[in-house]
Amino acid sequence: MQRVYIFLLLFSVVLFLEAIGGTYMVSAVQSIERQFQIPSKLSGFMVSAGDFGYIPTVMFIAYFGSKGNRAKWIGGGTILAALSYMLIASPNFIFPVTQPKLNLTAVETRITPSATLLLSNASIADYMIYAPIYDRIPLIMREKLLEHFGEQHRIGRIQRDFFDNAVNTSKKIGHHDNLYLVDGAILSKIVDQVDSILRGNGGDGELRELLATYVHNRLNHSDIDVANMKRSAIAPFSFCSKLINELRQILKNAKCDRSVSNFGPFVVMFTALVLLGIGRTMPWSLGVPMIDDNVKRKSLPAYFAGISFIRILGPIAGFLIGSFCNKLYYTLTTPPGLTAKDPTWIGAWWLGFLIVSILLIVPSCALFFFPSKPRRTKVVPKNGTSAEQMNGTLTVLKPERELSFFDKHKEDEKNLTAEEKFRAFRESYTEVIKSKVYRGAVISRVLDSLAFRGYMVFLPKYLENHYGIPQYKAHQLMAMFGVFGFALGTASGGIITRRFRLNGRCAALFVFVVSTINLCLFAVKIFLGCQSVVNTVGLNGMVTNFNYTVPCNADCGCESAPLFPICNSNGYAYYSPCHAGCREVILNNADAYHLEFASCDCSPGEVLKKELCNDDCKMMIIAFFICVIVGAFAAGNGLVPGMLILLRSVPPAHRSISLGLQGFLVSLLATLPSPLLWGTIFDSACLVWNQTCSNGSGSCAIYDPVALRIRTHVAYVAIRSSAVLIDLYVAYHASNINILEEEEEPDNAERRESLVLEPLPNAL
Repeated sequence: MQRVYIFLLLFSVVLFLEAIGGTYMVSAVQSIERQFQIPSKLSGFMVSAGDFGYIPTVMFIAYFGSKGNRAKWIGGGTILAALSYMLIASPNFIFPVTQPKLNLTAVETRITPSATLLLSNASIADYMIYAPIYDRIPLIMREKLLEHFGEQHRIGRIQRDFFDNAVNTSKKIGHHDNLYLVDGAILSKIVDQVDSILRGNGGDGELRELLATYVHNRLNHSDIDVANMKRSAIAPFSFCSKLINELRQILKNAKCDRSVSNFGPFVVMFTALVLLGIGRTMPWSLGVPMIDDNVKRKSLPAYFAGISFIRILGPIAGFLIGSFCNKLYYTLTTPPGLTAKDPTWIGAWWLGFLIVSILLIVPSCALFFFPSKPRRTKVVPKNGTSAEQMNGTLTVLKPERELSFFDKHKEDEKNLTAEEKFRAFRESYTEVIKSKVYRGAVISRVLDSLAFRGYMVFLPKYLENHYGIPQYKAHQLMAMFGVFGFALGTASGGIITRRFRLNGRCAALFVFVVSTINLCLFAVKIFLGCQSVVNTVGLNGMVTNFNYTVPCNADCGCESAPLFPICNSNGYAYYSPCHAGCREVILNNADAYHLEFASCDCSPGEVLKKELCNDDCKMMIIAFFICVIVGAFAAGNGLVPGMLILLRSVPPAHRSISLGLQGFLVSLLATLPSPLLWGTIFDSACLVWNQTCSNGSGSCAIYDPVALRIRTHVAYVAIRSSAVLIDLYVAYHASNINILEEEEEPDNAERRESLVLEPLPNAL
């Protein structure tokens, strides 16, 4: 049995690595889009390339692969998958990407002081219309300042020695770099001095000196200023600065104007994913029947549970590898000033594919070249001596059970013509479809996948928009509760099936019960609603018909501001710091990126931040993930008995093709249309759309929380209810299905079943 264990080990490893690769692709898509400027619609089509390779080939490979050396077929398929992963990574090396050159002349012109500002007789009014200062001084404060000075500011003059002193002061103060503001230290002093003047605590002398200092700093630090503004423009939030928001629009236009003609990288990755789809047809459809041939039926649930558990852990490892690689810049050299938290960051997506490829190639080759015959066992008498006969009896030891590479139930087709082979191919699938239990099991599986696949794809978006959970944390929670709960359920289902010897109808009823539990827990999620911060922004927008531009932020240029909710002390949620009219960004903790926003025209005298937002979702999040882990555990319990029912519902010779046909139907009718179905459901609940380069509707920024929650889970429950009813149909017809009891089979020389000869009579 040692060879069986070695095969199982290799088979489990390749299944685990294959599952890692499938999940890792999800984490790599965004970086691929950014590096090669591939639009989301095209990248979604590219990711589906795996199904384009899988669907047309799985039925043929399952049929013809079952007629040959299955270990060699499995090894060949995973070798193809390993090479495909390497090919996916190759565009990073063969298609270098040049960064677009930005025309920042307009921005540089606006931050370059005019000749008037450099004169000794520059007025306060002249300083107030200088773009960087204009953006920083709150509107009300600026108007009151000009009103305070009246007409005097137009004829106010700075004496020559005072002006020279201002220039010297600029050298002493120097340039204070700030993450988001241009020379923020001096700007803050200017604001404080304006406030002091308006309170009647000072004159304009110190203010003029600070203004002159700030202007002269711009002459000496123009390159640094542009770099600082660019960093602010690519920040995940926008504040009230028309100059920086104009730069944000320039960056957006440059991205839109850049030609999306990266045909080469797209074709290479699309081809690689098609080949990957072909490669992944072999392990499951051929490996499961091969294990069935080499393991006793009573032990089969435990083996299937263990293998499925390992396979399910693959997505967890895929997310971890994706997290590691996305923290590295794609060139492995991080540009100055750019961090992994920046929205323009491109992770080292190609590295993960190379890691999986290298790890997968070794066990794949071991399977491909797995020896088909074991070492011969020397036959000796029972007492261990070398005599062949003792006391008139001959005892032949039971040789080591040989690993069966070929399907023991296969029919000999060596002498058939091509036409006869095609007829046999067609008749095999026809015979499989005739099984009522098989038809019901496959239809139920298709409905399960139709509900589950799209729901899982959009679940991170649902958690973020409805409960306010960040996407990175949503993936962690999904892995901790959903994937791990399902994995534990799979192991539990295998143990229960073997421990209680669930056979036929009992196993089918067990699947029905755990599916019903999972369905009920999903129905509970319909009522787990709350008001997150994003939801509150949407509700506030209903008052103004989702036009978030109001008089207090009309001068900020917030048209392209991304969603970044912040709140005032009353808990009122603004769409972004820009829409709150906030002109100052305060970074309290650089490591934790704890941000606060001040000098807000829409909430004067207050400091706004996310922590002030009202959020009553904490308890609902706990309840939601309790439902997730219990539901995933229940669903996992049905995996092993469901798989055994499907295998036993068809003639033994047709097990591989039954799995191939199931994979074909599930991919064609479920995994392909499911994301489109759930995407339509999500879009139907959208309140505010982001704009594309062509001013069309892009991704959704804010959803109607009630509509999203109800439509999402009602649709899931409706589809899964149909699947549960079909589980009852399967249970009704599964009374004669033999899952665990061993078959009585005639001696098979190819399988080389061991014999123990009875003592020979003396007469012989």
